Amino acid sequence: MKLLVIGHAFLLAYIQKKYVAMKDLDPDLQLRLVVPSYMRDRFHHKAYEVHPVLAANELVPFKARLASFQAHMTYLHNPARMAALLRRFQPDVIHLEEEPQALITVETIALQRIFARKATVTLFTWDNLLRRRAFPTGSGKRLLRRYALARAATVICGNQRAAELLRSEGYFKGTIETLPHSGLDVNEHQPGTEPELRANLGLEGSIVIGHVGRLVEEKGLLLLFEALGRLKSHSWKLLLVGSGTLESAIRERWMAEFPGRIVLVPAVPYDQVSQYLRCVDIFVLASYSTPYWAEQFGQTLAQAMLLGIASIGSTSGAIPEVLGPGGLLFEEGRVDGLTQALGSLLASPASRQELGARGREVALRYYTSESVGARYLAAFERAHRIPPAGKQLVDENHSSAEGVSPRHN
Repeated sequence: MKLLVIGHAFLLAYIQKKYVAMKDLDPDLQLRLVVPSYMRDRFHHKAYEVHPVLAANELVPFKARLASFQAHMTYLHNPARMAALLRRFQPDVIHLEEEPQALITVETIALQRIFARKATVTLFTWDNLLRRRAFPTGSGKRLLRRYALARAATVICGNQRAAELLRSEGYFKGTIETLPHSGLDVNEHQPGTEPELRANLGLEGSIVIGHVGRLVEEKGLLLLFEALGRLKSHSWKLLLVGSGTLESAIRERWMAEFPGRIVLVPAVPYDQVSQYLRCVDIFVLASYSTPYWAEQFGQTLAQAMLLGIASIGSTSGAIPEVLGPGGLLFEEGRVDGLTQALGSLLASPASRQELGARGREVALRYYTSESVGARYLAAFERAHRIPPAGKQLVDENHSSAEGVSPRHN
């Protein structure tokens, strides 16, 4: 198979591992991974990287042209260079790891229809909220979305709610697959401890509760602080790794409220996250949904599970799908439920060990790079055997094939 992938997230070598795993699984796979040469996220400016296993010609950096500050939704590539790549490579499958209404998605499909007409188009979407946008923004996005979906054979959804909304929306009649966006490196996520790092952070002698990710209200941090306030009799410490709008409040209010019990570390690169997670005994993802956001996956939750760390999650968005039988679940926004779950694990080392082992079993099955890569390869092979949407007989057996978690299998 000749596979052309376009996605801004893959400018980082760490995220390219899904496609490295796919090449290991299928040595005959011919890959071109098209990424922006440079892009800014909410925290950093990032230049493209090349995973050491990828050949020089397998990663194709293009200078992105930005239509607005929302770079991942409004960037474009040079159409002449993209046309030349399509004409020269003639992919069997073009996979766009961008939302259907993203400008880069529409641009690529328009070029595909001229320069790589035999290619099958597949898309990816995270969108798990039904947003009603005002005119003219809403109308414009609907038109772009309908254009892309009408020309795709398969859409891969990052969570089950996204799949449900896509089908109910009515624009897309093709095959829907539900898969994680990316997988995790098993070698980097071996259970264990980091005694030196734990000592340097001042976490020795305590049961460490951890959160890694954005430090914002919708991640449920204020609820976590409230629950911990009810559990002061236990010898816990809280490790927070990340950046966000709550940093000042954490330093000024909550570190004073819990003196010596909160350790705050600025956001670290992807490849260092597992080291900090190995300092944790209980991982908590206490997110709550808003009208504009719900948890779309919870990558650090999957990482904690693969590391064998006892994990607690709320019912926000896709968290129940990811957690499955591998952790404790509480109703989002309910401090009593979170307090009870934390209290049960703080009181019982055996419960922490048993829950951690259960979570690792789930993660090994569903969230490794090898597992995710194999399911993507199968999805692309299925898509390539069927004509574009609108000319096919829809196989409803694939409408939610290979679900994100055990809840869908």
